[in-house]
Amino acid sequence: RIVPRPPLPALPGAWAACAAGAQGRGFASGWNSRGMYGGSDVDPTHGRVKWHKIDIGVWKAKEKPIRGQLEPKEYDEQHGRWWHVYKEHDRPKLYTTIGKHARKPGLKRTIVRWVYSSPHFKRMKRDPYRKRWPKDDQICARFFAEFCLRPFEKRPLLETAHTLPLYGIGCKFWRGKTPESPDTTGQYFMAESAEFKLRPIRGLIRGTQYIRGRPVKSGIAPIAKSLGSWRYEPPEGAHPAIYRPAFPKMLAAEEGAEP
Repeated sequence: RIVPRPPLPALPGAWAACAAGAQGRGFASGWNSRGMYGGSDVDPTHGRVKWHKIDIGVWKAKEKPIRGQLEPKEYDEQHGRWWHVYKEHDRPKLYTTIGKHARKPGLKRTIVRWVYSSPHFKRMKRDPYRKRWPKDDQICARFFAEFCLRPFEKRPLLETAHTLPLYGIGCKFWRGKTPESPDTTGQYFMAESAEFKLRPIRGLIRGTQYIRGRPVKSGIAPIAKSLGSWRYEPPEGAHPAIYRPAFPKMLAAEEGAEP
């Protein structure tokens, strides 16, 4: 038998108002004359699970992003970056970056790798150049040209310049929303030197930055070089044997048929 809660003693001022409100709201106070939680059932836990769902914040109800995902699973596995199942969810394997030695397996017991707040782990999750381990049937020209065949919105300046003659030296670069966007603001970059440590993903391009059509500073790296959407234009009077025009589209592709 559950004994009802005795009335609260008289309290002065604001404390009395709070006590009166707690008695009037059985669900909020956690006590009611019919049981520990208000309701027609005397079971102390009756209906509490349902009311606890209301207490969940909106940020908890949202679906969390997949840790370390930069591209869809199909794209990653097509280029040798594999996923694994972790707690009934698919996750990409965080391989070390291209050009660096892999960690020795014996060091994992002594060096904590998965420290979520560390700068090293944050770089691992955002690294677009993870090591690739393709299958035998995936080794082809398209696999090696992955970074040069990236879409316009995701191809940074280094990968764009690597596809040009002389690695883009003497060319004019600017950013646009589409591959056909012209230079309308006068903010562009003229490349003067290009050095690659690991082609085509790591290197340094230096040149002169122009704002409103006027040179601002020379011998510097461009702004937003690691972002995509880079347009280019060959230098004026360039020799046609070096800066050849693009190949025309195939007639079969224009008609919609497979080449």
